[in-house]
Amino acid sequence: MMISFVKTYLWLFLPILLLYNFEKRQAINKTILHDVLINHPGEKKPVNAILQEIQNEDGYPVQYVMDVYSVICLKQVCKEIPVTLYWNNIGEYQKYKIAKGRTLEKYEADLFEPEDYLKIQSIMANPNSPFKDVYYDEILSVPQESDIDDLDAVSGPTALELDEKDTVPGAALTCYTLWHWANGEVVSKIKNITGKSLSLTQLQDFILKENETYFNIAINELNRRDLFSKEIIDTIILKVLKDEALLKKAFGYFEKAPSELYYDATKRLFFEGSKKQKLVVIQSLQNASDVPKIQLDDLSTTFGSLSSYQEVSMLLNLMEKKQHYSEILLNNVVPLLESDFLIARRVYWFLKNHKALNANEQDLEVFYQKNKSRL
Repeated sequence: MMISFVKTYLWLFLPILLLYNFEKRQAINKTILHDVLINHPGEKKPVNAILQEIQNEDGYPVQYVMDVYSVICLKQVCKEIPVTLYWNNIGEYQKYKIAKGRTLEKYEADLFEPEDYLKIQSIMANPNSPFKDVYYDEILSVPQESDIDDLDAVSGPTALELDEKDTVPGAALTCYTLWHWANGEVVSKIKNITGKSLSLTQLQDFILKENETYFNIAINELNRRDLFSKEIIDTIILKVLKDEALLKKAFGYFEKAPSELYYDATKRLFFEGSKKQKLVVIQSLQNASDVPKIQLDDLSTTFGSLSSYQEVSMLLNLMEKKQHYSEILLNNVVPLLESDFLIARRVYWFLKNHKALNANEQDLEVFYQKNKSRL
């Protein structure tokens, strides 16, 4: 009897509880409206639009929404259908919606078929669609006034040739218009808004995410806020030690940091990094002023373990540019006279040309006599 009662209770009230929790979560989400000015290549002037930022209960942006029109009209030749577009928090297009009862149309008022709606979704979801490099005039074909009917997309004879997989036949203008709404200037605006909405902790989480876009958003926002700390830099170093592709962006940030933080970052990356990280560090230090002599001496201790001629040569170039000729450097460089010939020859001329190092002339003479035909 009791079991039967419990089952009945759950059957009656569980849906209500689930609905309550769903509505509660929805209520917790916050919508922030942003007035944005969007440049669309099909429009002569920037377009005013409302971009909705959806935040969760932690103030974390989770989604963006914007209403647009399906096609850019010329002389009222087309039928504009309101379309709602959705993006994630890094500006990646997700989906679209059309109001119930509305339909997209093709040239000569042909209706979209179910498969056309799927295709236009895949077109908008492809950031590298051929529509990226298409000009508005290549698509547009204006019928004679007498032939005008309600149209959604004018796609008569044009100079444009696209594979059928890349467009909806008869609706090239709609595809073009919506693709540029979904993947155009709004993407950078979403990234900027997301960055501004994030807390410092959330920015650090972005740095470590797999997708490179998160990293770029975080670095741009840290630069904008002029925020520098050892904790932030350590987080960035963890990331770029694993992903060399992010080094340029990271150094754009490091080089704006206070000197102590910058030099700590370069030292750690040089000693913990691979060849690529080492080369980027050396290149950055070339342009830095007042590199601490102790740091240059520390870097010189790695000469014996560097794996390539390029690393050795660039590090020697750095010492030359900074006019650093210490005894510690000398002691770390001389053993390379016994290494691979290309490296040894580079070291020989480095020692020969910089008398301030007080290199042992006997060592240089021995190397010269042994290799003079190749110098």
